[in-house]
Amino acid sequence: MIALFALALQVGTVPPSAAAAKGVASRARPIIIVDAGHGGPDKGMTGPIGKGPKIHEKDITLAVAKRLGAALVKRGMEVVYTRTTDTLIDLSDRGQIANKAGGALFISVHVNAANPTWRDPSVMRGFETYFLSDARTDDARRVEDMENESVRFEAVRDMSKEDPLSFILSDMKQNEHLRESNELAEAIQHSLSLVHPSPNRGVRQAGFRVLVTAFMPSVLVEIGFGTNPVDAAFVANPVQQEVIAKAIADGAMTYLAAYGLRVKGPDQ
Repeated sequence: MIALFALALQVGTVPPSAAAAKGVASRARPIIIVDAGHGGPDKGMTGPIGKGPKIHEKDITLAVAKRLGAALVKRGMEVVYTRTTDTLIDLSDRGQIANKAGGALFISVHVNAANPTWRDPSVMRGFETYFLSDARTDDARRVEDMENESVRFEAVRDMSKEDPLSFILSDMKQNEHLRESNELAEAIQHSLSLVHPSPNRGVRQAGFRVLVTAFMPSVLVEIGFGTNPVDAAFVANPVQQEVIAKAIADGAMTYLAAYGLRVKGPDQ
């Protein structure tokens, strides 16, 4: 986790709030944090490559996030959004919003983009779900770099004034939630595989800044490749956005049910 420790130093994390530390088990109605990636001047990816109506990641993620929140509310959850309008929220601030709200889960919605240097980048399709850990593949590092690039839109922070102890506490807290984040990612990825027409690219891990400061099970979902015309049309379609949102919500509910059984034990 050395790379994640260094990343925590860069974003300036703070110790988890008492509310966030209570986690899933203490809430009859868990609070789920829904994060629409990018926003404001940070458009995220633009696609598709070649013909087709152009899309911006920030618009797709906001539309899906709103539908995801509504789907979770229908399932009896409480929802807190990191943004509900086209505005820029610093990556590190998103996790802190989650902590202050006492979030039980953090779900960040994004749209993937192919590397333009690939032989035929427009053909790349698929969906994948990430949890926070050191990237193990070149492709995971590519996605990590792409999503972390949003930091260039943020104000410069004076890291010299940050408490070094908070960085250590951040790393310890994320280690605590590592397994649970993996379980949440698996549940969401499986649920999406039941409805998504593109290839299942599986569960992956990478050092996303937006997940570093969220002290709870946290995932980042890449709902498709906006650089691919077929995926772009799918994620931009309001009907399919509803399908995607419901699938992610179902995955979250599956995870919460399994978590509850683990906490209570088979005999309770």
